[in-house]
Amino acid sequence: MTRTHSIFRRLAPLALALACEAAGGITSTDQPPDEVDDVDDGEPAGTSESSGPGPTGPGHDVGPGPAFQCDPWQQDCPAGQKCNLYSLDGDDTLDGAKCVPLDESPAQVGELCLAEGGYGAGVDDCDAGLLCWNVIPSGQGVCVQVCDGQAATPQCPEGQLCTKGFGDYHYKCLATCNPLAQDCIEGEMCASGDAGFVCAPDVSGEGGQIYDVCTAANDCDRGLMCSPPEAAPMCQASPEGGCCLPYCELGGVCPDGLECYDFEAWNEPPELINVGACGLVP
Repeated sequence: MTRTHSIFRRLAPLALALACEAAGGITSTDQPPDEVDDVDDGEPAGTSESSGPGPTGPGHDVGPGPAFQCDPWQQDCPAGQKCNLYSLDGDDTLDGAKCVPLDESPAQVGELCLAEGGYGAGVDDCDAGLLCWNVIPSGQGVCVQVCDGQAATPQCPEGQLCTKGFGDYHYKCLATCNPLAQDCIEGEMCASGDAGFVCAPDVSGEGGQIYDVCTAANDCDRGLMCSPPEAAPMCQASPEGGCCLPYCELGGVCPDGLECYDFEAWNEPPELINVGACGLVP
């Protein structure tokens, strides 16, 4: 194994989650070893480092104490209400669940939604089992499905993957994509999620350029991923996260003397077997 791959493997448990536009994020756990994986997890989709809930099947724990007044996967609230995740501290970590009013004409998957009080407040006009995500400062976002926790493995509609966000209980279904083609809609980027590449909001802002520090899997510009800071000598060591480095096609050219490495031991679909990451020359 090359030195680069051992570096990536060592840092993979950090798992960079996917951050939401205003707050919130996607995390990655079983991401390509060539990338910093701390967006909030560090295990395969549907699992977490803690023993807390997630789409792990019947009988899973609901959550830590009174912060979880209901189960977002079981949707066990009274009629006219739904169980939504929310942030106890008002940040990007959804670490609680509560019953909130269900809109009389709720928005469905892929439709625009309104998150009252912003992302993490817990009140939106999506249907039960859906979450208003990629919320901009005005409170507008889009409804995405919470992964099905009734099965032993997380389930999502065809063409989507169950992806973990900030918080041990934050799983959502997101569209798959190709990081080399960057074939997501405007305002989104193709980033690495728990089980593969998914479309996520581009939260890089004015940063996110090559060799910039990143703190989430979607915190780099399109075509770049959040890799370990040791992956290139031009990266600066940072306790906050990783370093933005280019995706590459195997056999292709990388900048500044870096080489294109394959993602080892990652369950890539056939159309993505040529996707690599730029990193240190061994």
